[in-house]
Amino acid sequence: MSSRPAYTSLKSQQPQATVKKLRDRIRNGSYTIGQWLPTERDLMQELKVQRRVVRTAVAQLEQEGLLSRRPNCRPIVQAAPSQETSGSPYQVDASRLVALIMYHGGALERVDSAQQRIFWGMNVALAGAGYHAIFLDLGANVGTAQANAAVEASHLRYVMEHGFGGAVFYAYAYNMNRELIHEVSRALPLILIDRTVPGIDADYVGVENRQAMFDATKYLVGLGHKRIAYVTTYEPINTVLDRLKGYLGALQDEVDDDVYERVLLIPFVGKPWPVFDTLFSRPAEERPTAVVCVNDYEAVRVHERLQLLNLKVPGDVSIIGCDNIVQELSPGLGLTTIAQPFEAIGEEAVRLFLRRKQIFDPLLSHVELPSKLIIRQSTTAAISD
Repeated sequence: MSSRPAYTSLKSQQPQATVKKLRDRIRNGSYTIGQWLPTERDLMQELKVQRRVVRTAVAQLEQEGLLSRRPNCRPIVQAAPSQETSGSPYQVDASRLVALIMYHGGALERVDSAQQRIFWGMNVALAGAGYHAIFLDLGANVGTAQANAAVEASHLRYVMEHGFGGAVFYAYAYNMNRELIHEVSRALPLILIDRTVPGIDADYVGVENRQAMFDATKYLVGLGHKRIAYVTTYEPINTVLDRLKGYLGALQDEVDDDVYERVLLIPFVGKPWPVFDTLFSRPAEERPTAVVCVNDYEAVRVHERLQLLNLKVPGDVSIIGCDNIVQELSPGLGLTTIAQPFEAIGEEAVRLFLRRKQIFDPLLSHVELPSKLIIRQSTTAAISD
């Protein structure tokens, strides 16, 4: 006996009836938001219609914004437009939105923040493609890992449940929410920026952190500095580790035996820092004459600590930061730092997003953009011992 399903007559197989059945299932929650639609074969067997009817229905529901589909993938259920806004000239199609999920920057960022500049780069790149950027702010301050994870999870679920076209995500709680991040990356194009998330397969945009810190350290060596300390954080992420490797690589590249590494882990805010105080309280001919910091915020903390020890910047100690989100350590004292191309990061993230929308490619993109060392007043030539 044949196992071929019994279809209704061709005359009774009207695509609009199938469209209505699928639309009703989406709107009443039978198919949950972010879920894969059943396979064409399953729908054919369940609804007793031919493949062309299923495909016609799916195509119409895509046009209505109830389904989204990437090449060679099954359609994904999106948020249904509400009855109140249906037909409104101001209705927003969430599938045309790309979210930037990150914090909006701290008080030390006195000019346009990194977040604003990344967002601007995204908007410029999206404008000509019919998409729009939307900023989902994670809050005013980076909190504990648990607090960060909770806020990030809420925003990630939001973009998935409301059928966003894609998301650009800066993960602070990089060791948490992995299952959720993986689920989002399957439902829509997800581009990670600045830091990767272990175990998550997603496109990535960052900067050449290792080369950037290598160049910054080499700049200090060129100014005659031999005792160069490096201040970093505890975070075991690619950005932090690559910057440390750049510093170490620059010093190992020197043949002078007097040049060697001094790596200091900065404590949590408000905690004592006896290692730093002891090292910089040594005689002038023994203490470091320069400090390279993993980011600008730590450069500010180092400067404050040196002031407590009555050491002047750059007269006694030169300082280099990283990111170019803090331009001054104090009024009139500009911070030498490594500038990230924030607008270009936003533009590149959009390029990868649009590529994901257009073609199916199992290979992931890992893009690292060049940075630039900005020389300001916090560095000067070393004084000979």
